Amino acid sequence: QTSAGIVATKLQKLVAEHPFQHRDSQPNGTLTISLGVATFPDYGDNPKDLVDIADQRLYRAKDLGRNQVVIN
Repeated sequence: QTSAGIVATKLQKLVAEHPFQHRDSQPNGTLTISLGVATFPDYGDNPKDLVDIADQRLYRAKDLGRNQVVIN
């Protein structure tokens, strides 16, 4: 796993575990995030390609049930 993937996974877990004010009014009583990760130069060599791939992965994470990190 890449450094970016490790950071994304830690961030996802920190958000899910943080006691945000009013989180009980959120679905399932918690606030979560989904993340898509793309790294240079493995998945793109310019900003547009990296953002496009990360965006595709974000939507895959949401399709998998949310509160996910998709790296590849």
